[in-house]
Amino acid sequence: MFARPQRNLALSVVLLVAAVALARRLDDEQQWVLSALGLGVVLAVGLLGRPYFQARDLMRQKDWERAATAMAGFEHQQTTSAWRRRLAFLYVGFHSYDGVAVARNNLGAIRLEQQRLDDAQRHFERALESDPGYAMPWANLAVVAAKRHDRAECTRCRDRARALGFRRRGFDAMLTDLLASP
Repeated sequence: MFARPQRNLALSVVLLVAAVALARRLDDEQQWVLSALGLGVVLAVGLLGRPYFQARDLMRQKDWERAATAMAGFEHQQTTSAWRRRLAFLYVGFHSYDGVAVARNNLGAIRLEQQRLDDAQRHFERALESDPGYAMPWANLAVVAAKRHDRAECTRCRDRARALGFRRRGFDAMLTDLLASP
């Protein structure tokens, strides 16, 4: 059985192939309508996901406090708007379609970068409250445990992340290095 990220990627590819196959069977006018609908969806995703994309961009820039503020704003938007939360699947990623869980995991990642381990752990645990099948917070909890030199907890969290489909090259080596560091 496929884990969630692989299943979601496969589903996306199947839908894209189906759309292309359908478009080939349509006449020119129908293709224009389908293209306009597709463009509308892309624009809607861009507008709806803008707070999330801005927060992620700030994370890439390593502007941690502004990223945390932006991601907290995105989390608030997700918790206060049911329709936005339902549409978050369009842009938050393959590991989770739950915008609240993704926001909380990213807030944890920000705090982890700042070496604020207690805050990071709290955010990761809250992400799992929202989406227990989300692999990324488990992987991040493994990093927190490794930074605390808690080998048993690190292994438990890493194994849970793997069981949920987390696959990152070099992850085990990074954990080993963290566990061995002073």
